[in-house]
Amino acid sequence: MEEKVEVKIEQIQQKLTPTIDTSNRVSSLSIKGLKQKADVSNLAKSETLSVGEYLADPFSQEDAIKHWNDYIEILETKGKKLFASYMRLSKPVLMGTNILLEFPNQGSKEDFENTNSELISYLKTNLRNYDVKIKITVIETYKPKVIYTNEEKYKHFKELNPNIELFRQTFELDL
Repeated sequence: MEEKVEVKIEQIQQKLTPTIDTSNRVSSLSIKGLKQKADVSNLAKSETLSVGEYLADPFSQEDAIKHWNDYIEILETKGKKLFASYMRLSKPVLMGTNILLEFPNQGSKEDFENTNSELISYLKTNLRNYDVKIKITVIETYKPKVIYTNEEKYKHFKELNPNIELFRQTFELDL
């Protein structure tokens, strides 16, 4: 048995050792050598283009939502519930290869952006498209009105409870 293992190791070592064919060597400074270098670089460029084409497969809104929800489940099993809740805040909308999200405030946007690198790599891998980007907009709808003067306070309470006017008149109160 040990002999078989040794034979296998020798076969693997023979495959791994580089063999240099010195019979067809060409000087790198000759015209023929420069032509070979150009051919090799053109071949490498054509190979990278074919790889890039593979990494830009089209995907639909349903595919994006499916993988989005799958990642939420993965986060919950890992115990990262805060990031999962950020993902649930907004339903992803697909616009080309951009995934558009809306967050209620700047703080949740910044937290999401600081921790979304794993999400982006997950989506790029599973959607087989390395052009995927996440764009986030902040929608702040609630801005409390600050009440300073006594008249503003009275108007505010009057809007909340119109009976306050009756109370003020009954007890002859000033503002």
